[in-house]
Amino acid sequence: MNNLLYIYEEVVDLIKEKGLDQYEREDAKDKFIWQFAKNGSSLHVKTVMQSRYVLYATEKDYNLLVKKADEANLGIVLKESKKEVIEKLVSQYEEVSSKAILFIRNGNKGLLQNPDEKKLSHVIYFFTNENLELILDWIKENVIAANKAEEEKKMAASRGYGYRASSGVVSARPVVIQKPKLPELTDEDIKNVIPEGCEVSHQKYGRGTVKAIIEGRIKVLFEDSVEKIFAAQVCIDKKLLTVI
Repeated sequence: MNNLLYIYEEVVDLIKEKGLDQYEREDAKDKFIWQFAKNGSSLHVKTVMQSRYVLYATEKDYNLLVKKADEANLGIVLKESKKEVIEKLVSQYEEVSSKAILFIRNGNKGLLQNPDEKKLSHVIYFFTNENLELILDWIKENVIAANKAEEEKKMAASRGYGYRASSGVVSARPVVIQKPKLPELTDEDIKNVIPEGCEVSHQKYGRGTVKAIIEGRIKVLFEDSVEKIFAAQVCIDKKLLTVI
């Protein structure tokens, strides 16, 4: 087995160089664990005894890392469902210091059953320091994207905008302040403002006569026998009809 992988202290220095934060868990140093955020992915570095790195990943990190590893022709998603088979496969890649990055969706939850990471379902194995560098850079991409989204959210809030997230992309939208709905006018209310039989003026249709007011609508006969029906509430609110 190859024991040239970085030890925990070297990995910690590398992570700090990349500017990634740590969520300090109890006994994390004793267990050689670096957790990137509260409820975030955690990296297990037991390279003194093993020639592998193990990342227990959140859904967000897992999805990005699968995509990035696939683009780099490094990713292998293990479909096996038996613990013994998975462990044997991982050992085979480990023995040859493979450049592959192994992904097991829900492996920790359903197969490997590591009691230290109950809230992190997905498992990622990799066996070289080069892949460690890649993994850290990709995780940093997610951190930068999350920080940018949070900053944009704060800026939008300060400008009177709300925020909506869709498919992992955060977009701003104006906050619509709805006006209180006015009570509907009765026909008698309308007649008190625009009586039946009165003459009215409209900016487009000219002069006319109110022929009837029925169920919240005003029927007006304009010159040249043009008949129009208006919503009374709109006419009154917008002053579309002026009583002459």
